Amino acid sequence: MQDAFGSKGIPKFLNLWELMNNYNVWQLAVVIGFLSETESIGELRKNAPAGDTPVPRDRIEQYYRPMVEYTKVQCQIVELSAALHRCDIFSIALRDGLLWSELAHQARALTEAIEGEIKFRRFAYVPTEKANLHDKYRTTWATVLSKFPETDSDISDAIDAYALGLGTSCVFHLMRIAEKGLRRLATKVGVRLTHKGKPIPLQFGDWDKVITAVGNKITAARAKPHGAKRQAQLQFYSDAADHCLYMKDIWRNEVSHTRRSYNDAEALGVINRVRDFMELLVKNL
Repeated sequence: MQDAFGSKGIPKFLNLWELMNNYNVWQLAVVIGFLSETESIGELRKNAPAGDTPVPRDRIEQYYRPMVEYTKVQCQIVELSAALHRCDIFSIALRDGLLWSELAHQARALTEAIEGEIKFRRFAYVPTEKANLHDKYRTTWATVLSKFPETDSDISDAIDAYALGLGTSCVFHLMRIAEKGLRRLATKVGVRLTHKGKPIPLQFGDWDKVITAVGNKITAARAKPHGAKRQAQLQFYSDAADHCLYMKDIWRNEVSHTRRSYNDAEALGVINRVRDFMELLVKNL
């Protein structure tokens, strides 16, 4: 258990923000293991030849107090109100000093409080491969997030949905990401939209209109003289158009009209395709 602590006795993984957004069951297992060990040690020490003696202050400050604080964090995350109350009682006892028998009692009472409430909580299992993708998404999507910060919440939601086996929800959020890229692309190529002869803001145009307008711009660009720079631009626009048509089929013809659902493999394919599209935009816009 001591490997969980830094030089000052503070749990190395005591980062509340990260825990709240990426909770792992092993953190709760650490708590249960600590309490079990504490109860056993307390029972053993109280029956030692020297009898029931006070727990040394340095042991309290360097080990038990930090671990109770860590336990409290875990109870906050999974909303164990009775256990939180027991954490406070445990902390007061540690502050005032206690015997080994009392330490065992506090550990046992806190364990019972956790066990009594945890049966009403539900945890989702994420397979290793998905967990790796989930934990690293901010690295794999780093360039996109740097240039398209407005996609942050949808990227997070898409990866969460994929990790939980919600393929269709994942694709839905991916299409929102792609739409933000598409509209940035449309702005770059100078798309202007109209409705019934009147101009409308780009953000109010549907996918079909925006993609058609982008395609028309690319077609017009192909008719112009080709230099090395022009050829590179045309290749970029051509690649971008291919991505757009692919995503149009997914979004307009499938997800937005509830015509189908997506399984894990299909959702992963869309994740990769949308990330490639957004990275293409990052490099060329």
